[in-house]
Amino acid sequence: MLKLLRAGFFRLKKDSIFWLFLFLTIGAALFTLANNYFGTNEVTIDSLVNRYIMYAGLLIAIFVSIFVGKEYSEGIIRNKIIVGHSRISIYISKLIICITATLLCEFVYIAIVLLIGIPLFGTLQMPMAQFWMSILNTVLIIIAFCSIYHFIAMICKEITVSTTISIVLFIAMFIAQSSFGLTASRDEYITHTSYTEDGTRYIVNKEPDPNYPGEAKVKTARAIYLFIPEGQAMEIGINDAEYLYQMPKYSVTLIIVINALGMCLFSKKELK
Repeated sequence: MLKLLRAGFFRLKKDSIFWLFLFLTIGAALFTLANNYFGTNEVTIDSLVNRYIMYAGLLIAIFVSIFVGKEYSEGIIRNKIIVGHSRISIYISKLIICITATLLCEFVYIAIVLLIGIPLFGTLQMPMAQFWMSILNTVLIIIAFCSIYHFIAMICKEITVSTTISIVLFIAMFIAQSSFGLTASRDEYITHTSYTEDGTRYIVNKEPDPNYPGEAKVKTARAIYLFIPEGQAMEIGINDAEYLYQMPKYSVTLIIVINALGMCLFSKKELK
């Protein structure tokens, strides 16, 4: 395993796709800061620090598919098996390398936003417990993304096929999270509010929503929404703490299931 990891990280350092991924991440951080600093809307650093995770899944899909696919096309995976490395070790080592690369990019984004953004927008306003919990969820979301796309890349050895499937899957997850998220956030009551002269919001009255889909459908939609990594990414990206402490159990479950399935299928896959 250690030999596979050393070789893998050596290849990663020389991989042009990885460096492109990293430079795009740096560009995204700088663009986010500049766009909001010179924009007309008043923003806080809280709303910027986790924004990258909302669209990082697409870059991860492309990076993982091409990085892993290269080893198939160049015959490296087949050679590793020939020299005696187990398929499980190969699968896990590639996953660790992909996770490390994508986490590095995410932390580079966060570091740039905090180092440059705090002097421009002020310090974090969210409680530190919420900030660190959002970081934990961000790490788990990235591991979930990597697990899914790595699974696809290790099963589909053609780079074009795996990349296409991964991109289409990201788009599907983006659409699904929007659909299920709307249902998951539905309230049983329609609330009418008003404001006092000093801006304090208060409830005038509440009435049942005739279009409420029912508690069972809302709970099901919420569970599906939180199982979708992009759904969690949107929650983190918009700095919503409603499901913050529920997310880890969904991410960990998805990570375990998808990687167990991936190792099982890869161990039986015929390599030519």
